[in-house]
Amino acid sequence: MHCSVCGQESAEGKFCTNCGAQLDREDYEREKSALSDDSQAEEFTAVSREPEHDTAETMDKLKTTGANFWHFFTTLIKSPSEAKKANSSDLSSGIITIVSFSLIIALSYHLIMQSFTRGFFVEVTFLDSFAIPLVIFTLLFLIIAGLAFLGAKLAVQAVTFPDIIAKYGAYLVPFLLAYAGGALLSLLGLPALAGLMIMVSILGALFIAPSFILMEQATEGFDRIYVMLGMYVMIMLVFSFLTQSFMQMFLDDFMNMLSNGF
Repeated sequence: MHCSVCGQESAEGKFCTNCGAQLDREDYEREKSALSDDSQAEEFTAVSREPEHDTAETMDKLKTTGANFWHFFTTLIKSPSEAKKANSSDLSSGIITIVSFSLIIALSYHLIMQSFTRGFFVEVTFLDSFAIPLVIFTLLFLIIAGLAFLGAKLAVQAVTFPDIIAKYGAYLVPFLLAYAGGALLSLLGLPALAGLMIMVSILGALFIAPSFILMEQATEGFDRIYVMLGMYVMIMLVFSFLTQSFMQMFLDDFMNMLSNGF
């Protein structure tokens, strides 16, 4: 506390340790209360600034991720073979590409189903025509990446799962563009060419992209040909199971809507 006579800082007690004057207890209590109020104000300011800091940090991360993806995507449009250089540092960009591909497929399926069911005077729900296909194809692509990782490990290649996700997303870029081009041709009334481009894009996503991953490095384990054949069989089984389950669910819902409508 401060002495009211000499103004020097003094230890707590009855008399000033500097000049010996009697200390005022009320001054000490007021001084202590003021220090406490200042401390609480500083704590409140710090707490109030934390959400602003977190929001700014989140926005910076989103901007960085967006910039990295844009560079990733444009580079692979110009030179698709650069996909072999993708690694775990491109994980976010790979995931965004996978989700984007699934999003385009789900959107095109949604538009087709809306057009198809309109003639039967029934309406397919957004969940059935868009959300479920989005989840199914995202899951399918991630499973394919997982199978590619398993194949790489059987071939004793030096890769990690984040590397495989990034590489698979990178190799998907030209096939994503092919699918988008096919969808555009379909809207322009060129179904034959549109179907060809869409088929190439789907086959590329299912078989070509994971094959490119396994061909990047030399194998020291199982022969690459056998690994690819096994991977193709597993991909076909997974693809058949997911699509058959989805189509069965859609047909059941469609028949129920028809029966309720009539």
